Amino acid sequence: MNHSHRILICTLVLLSASRAQVASKAIGLVSEQRLKQLLPATVFIDGENVPTQERNAALVQLPNGKLLLASLIDTAGYSSSYQEKYSGVLLSQAAFMIGTKTLNPGAYAFGQKKSADSVVLHVYDLGGSELAEIITTKQENLRQLKPLQVIAAEDGSARLYLGPYYVALAGH
Repeated sequence: MNHSHRILICTLVLLSASRAQVASKAIGLVSEQRLKQLLPATVFIDGENVPTQERNAALVQLPNGKLLLASLIDTAGYSSSYQEKYSGVLLSQAAFMIGTKTLNPGAYAFGQKKSADSVVLHVYDLGGSELAEIITTKQENLRQLKPLQVIAAEDGSARLYLGPYYVALAGH
């Protein structure tokens, strides 16, 4: 085998190894059927049992194989202050990052507040105490705009979208 063949083979081995490493760090979408099996009909947030929205929910597998579920909640019929504070829930089997904030395994509520040209995502524990404020980024050219969706990229990264606004999601 000549020198150029050895270089080519080494390059191919390195490329496949680096792709395997990226794949192992990837966040992947989980089937809608599995989402339907796992999504609770209601969640307990700040003293209330609130219905989830199956049509506005997403389930992803974190790089360690654990699951993260995000869903909007139906706050119709609740007080206006409750509706303003909460719009969704995050349920995770493992630690994860949302924006720049690391959250441990558990259940969290979130809400959104518009601020000038951006939206701030507020994350709460289930007792209503605020844990984080995360500034979102607006994506102007997003197709298939939905109230909540997770989009995973080929590089293994993922984004949680709330309409056209998103925050990065990552395993920890």
